[in-house]
Amino acid sequence: MRPSAGSIFLPLSLTASLLASCASTGLAPKPMDVNTAKEVVMRPDWAEPAPLNVAQAALPNNDWIASFSDSQLTQLVAEALSRNNDISAAAARLDAALARERIAGAAGKPTLSGSGRLSRTEDAGSSFGDRTGISAGLNASWEPDLWGRIRNSVDASELDTQASAADLAGANLSIAGQVTQTWLNLIEARLLTELSERDIETQERALRLTERRFEGGVTGSSDVRLARSNLASSQALQALREQSKSATARQLEVLLARYPAEEIEAARELPELPPLSNIGLPGDVLARRPDLLAADARMHSQGLQVDIARKALLPSLTLSGDSTASGNSLRNFFDIDALVANLIGNLSAPIFQGGRLQGNVEQQEALLRSQIESYAGSVLQAYLEVENALDAETRLAEREAALRVSLEESRKAEERLELRYTEGLATILQLLDAQARRLSAEGQLISARKERLANRVRLHVALGGGQYGAVPPIPEAAPYRGILSGIL
Repeated sequence: MRPSAGSIFLPLSLTASLLASCASTGLAPKPMDVNTAKEVVMRPDWAEPAPLNVAQAALPNNDWIASFSDSQLTQLVAEALSRNNDISAAAARLDAALARERIAGAAGKPTLSGSGRLSRTEDAGSSFGDRTGISAGLNASWEPDLWGRIRNSVDASELDTQASAADLAGANLSIAGQVTQTWLNLIEARLLTELSERDIETQERALRLTERRFEGGVTGSSDVRLARSNLASSQALQALREQSKSATARQLEVLLARYPAEEIEAARELPELPPLSNIGLPGDVLARRPDLLAADARMHSQGLQVDIARKALLPSLTLSGDSTASGNSLRNFFDIDALVANLIGNLSAPIFQGGRLQGNVEQQEALLRSQIESYAGSVLQAYLEVENALDAETRLAEREAALRVSLEESRKAEERLELRYTEGLATILQLLDAQARRLSAEGQLISARKERLANRVRLHVALGGGQYGAVPPIPEAAPYRGILSGIL
């Protein structure tokens, strides 16, 4: 006999009334609001807001790698984004988050399991002879999402997936920045190595000049020894710079997931510093930086974990039914009427758990406070990175200009002292000091130019990285459907 729809939903309506009474007494929890955690004090604008008709390419949300006009750098970054191990690992973590999201959604759906048994009895002394027994069973169960706990779990999983997607964007941005920085370091190392080679040639010329003067009786042996000492120091510095260049090339190859064989050759010159376009408002950083987007999603996910822990204190309802068949009755195995006739509703509520459930609530609340503090700290750190990079834009430009003057003056001084030393009007110490000053100014200028470029990279990364920090689209997981969400 098929049970009527009224006989099925009558116990459900009684259960709903009981659970509704729990809600009316205040036992049902209220959602945790974590939006107050984002109330971070804003500084004034870094720059005037861009007009609405300004092209998107003029804003930080652009291809800033291409702005360096270095085709080799563009190729290296593209290779790293497609092969780097950290990016591949972040993509795998995103896949795992999507799987967890589907697992969380499955908790709100009915489950069906089957079982089967085959037995064989052989008894030669029995009048019944051999017997074979076959039986099978089906079991179905479902837990209605009465308080929205499963819904909260699905939402939390979706937020975790968003955080993982932001982590992937952060990995892309980090690797793009690292490759660019390392490429600039490699060019700097090459230029410094070439400077050391020119320095050795200069020191060898000075040594030959000093030896001729010594042979002519114009200077003493101490001048020759000083010239030789200076040459040896230059040779030692060249060996150190060669080692640094080799190590930098290998580091770049590892970022590209290549074997560190030192096969990448640096460009012959540093790229020109591109002009700095409008960088927007401080609040834009919150919507652009992948690490802040990930922290925001995890903070809200943890807020839902608090709600889930609170709702675990409330009663739960489980509906289950089973159907078994054996022998000739196997044809009725898939009889839905029999399965529905055995439908059972189990209402359970925690009474005494030794403080486990309440302790879980307190734990989740503490974790939420930790997430809020971490988010606020991350925001302040992001502002610090932007402010430091903006301040360095001006300071490093001033430093480069001063070093250009220093280099020009030291070159003129070296040329003059080398002539005076040839004429016997200056000492070897004066000449060596002038050479050292010129070499120091030239090396510092190379490093200053590289540092301005590296600081521009840090600024773009701090602002969110443009297209290299864009969060990838997330595939849609199986939608959640609360069957009784519109009934209870």
